Amino acid sequence: MLLLYLISQVVTQINGGEVMITNLPETAEIEACTPVDTPLVCNEYDRIIAYYCDLYCIDPALVKVLIEKESEFNPNAVSRSGAIGLMQLMPETAEMLGVKDPYNPWDNIEGGVKFLRTLFDMFDGDLELTLAAYHAGPGLVKRLNRVPPIPETVEYVDYIISRYTPAQRTSYLKLTFTEEGVPLITNRPK
Repeated sequence: MLLLYLISQVVTQINGGEVMITNLPETAEIEACTPVDTPLVCNEYDRIIAYYCDLYCIDPALVKVLIEKESEFNPNAVSRSGAIGLMQLMPETAEMLGVKDPYNPWDNIEGGVKFLRTLFDMFDGDLELTLAAYHAGPGLVKRLNRVPPIPETVEYVDYIISRYTPAQRTSYLKLTFTEEGVPLITNRPK
């Protein structure tokens, strides 16, 4: 399918009646950030969020809502329980994820997005359970197999789900290579 897209031709009429033949569909000029009903759209961390969300196949819109809830986009935030940085990683979790500096936005966002990917995989893509595990810990959510009846966790999950609008993109495809060097197109990170 990808090959078909790359070799297909699109005929577009441009200004003055000229015709352009290309393998790329016509696109309107878009701004760096698309306006939506949230103040989370454009900020200094968009590039970092987009990079790691693409790498780990996570929706950037979800990560933005999560960061807003966790730290209000403050890279120096520290919670009462000791969670650190933009995505409020617990020190043990940060260490487990290989985060060198949890106050560094690049390190913190990579660790948080990587952790989200792990949780999504652990809970078979269930958003509520993934968010509950991000907040209350995966062990408790796995034991109960539901959102724990902790008021703070229930409020956290409700808050994020009520503000999260999934991106239009429903599947992510990555080209990777197996250990034997065989090309593989997948929707899962390596």
